[in-house]
Amino acid sequence: LPAIRAVGYRQAWAHLDGATDAATFRAQAIAATRQLAKRQLTWLRGEFDARWLDPQADAGELERARARFLGNTPAHATP
Repeated sequence: LPAIRAVGYRQAWAHLDGATDAATFRAQAIAATRQLAKRQLTWLRGEFDARWLDPQADAGELERARARFLGNTPAHATP
């Protein structure tokens, strides 16, 4: 099942089986999450037209990009 491949699932299962303590489970789950984030960033860097936006500093550009992606224009956008 796809859910079994979720980040932290294997670590949680090992903990629930008694193979690891809570601190080890937490550390391993955090490490697995960081590894996934690193793989995602590596993948995103290879995307041809990927743009990096800071959601707070670039809120307007982020909204315009979202609207373009979804094929609509935000109500407050200027052409």
